[in-house]
Amino acid sequence: MADGSYDSGYDHGYFQTPSHVVAAGIGLSFLDIVSVMLRFAARKKQRQPIKADDWLLIPATLLTLGIGIAMTYGVSKKALAYPYVLPPDSPEDVLAAESEQLSIEGAIQWAYTLMLPLALGCTKLSFLLFYRRIFVIEPLSKTNIILVGMCVFVFLWMWGFFFVFLFLCRLDFWALWKTARAIIDHCIPDSYPNLAITITDTIADVAIVVIPTPLVWRLNLTLGKKIAITAVFLLGAITVAASLTRLVLTSKILVVGYTDDVDPILLVTSFIYWGMVESGIAIFVASLPTLWIFSKGSSWKPLIGFVEGIASSSMSSLRTLRTRKSQPSIDAESKGSSENVPNKHFNPTGEEFRQTDAAGYV
Repeated sequence: MADGSYDSGYDHGYFQTPSHVVAAGIGLSFLDIVSVMLRFAARKKQRQPIKADDWLLIPATLLTLGIGIAMTYGVSKKALAYPYVLPPDSPEDVLAAESEQLSIEGAIQWAYTLMLPLALGCTKLSFLLFYRRIFVIEPLSKTNIILVGMCVFVFLWMWGFFFVFLFLCRLDFWALWKTARAIIDHCIPDSYPNLAITITDTIADVAIVVIPTPLVWRLNLTLGKKIAITAVFLLGAITVAASLTRLVLTSKILVVGYTDDVDPILLVTSFIYWGMVESGIAIFVASLPTLWIFSKGSSWKPLIGFVEGIASSSMSSLRTLRTRKSQPSIDAESKGSSENVPNKHFNPTGEEFRQTDAAGYV
């Protein structure tokens, strides 16, 4: 710090550059808006009711859009993705230095910490309620009890951390966009709350990704379709990767700590970037299974047929035990579906939805 320069204290990366931060803020927001609109259009086309799993993605998208707008504004004011510039005539205690750059960054960071738990929570609830829509038949089944329990956990998780970050400085809200010294003197250290939310977020993401796998394999579908449907649900692993990245960054803070040589702007930029990536991708992945109806006649079918062919060839010893009538076609319009699948056109309603809708999503 003797030369007035800062080191981020962490690995520099593309996620700390203005172009990538703006691209993530705008690109992911646009992607989420389009995917959620298509989700509602798909429900209408399928003549299926719009339920809580659909509605929850609206606040999730709006909150993620808010984070994207804050990111873009921060870059335009050089309060994100730019090195911290120490004001001239700053006091000897650099942590007590005031600047517009640091004030804007503090306000953006606080808004981000409030919006992110709610955005991620709404998306997680959408995933879980979507699973209930597909897999739950009996209210007292183990599957329903697990999913409802997860929903309660996520609800408490999102609002619990919202209020933790809301009152991080008790009622001294001004300290968050004043100086680093004011934050140290008036606020609870945020390292451990951030570590707690990232650990629990990662665990919840892993659980949400894993839950549908055994449920899909209990459906009366061909092996290829089971693999293809499982692959669609496992796309949620991308959000796990983003949450793991945030966990690694938070862990590094606890190891390195806040020092005079750590650039606060680039450090906060890293957190906000990966939070935006996680939330943005999660909303998109949550919408993907519902958009199967738009893939009819597209290039997805040859790909799925290829996957099904590989799976079938690997199970050649079992092929002789099956008749050709028990192998439904990938084409939703085909009449060669299994006798155990009640709806051949993948336009299910009521109880038929459990079997056919899961198959139709690919």
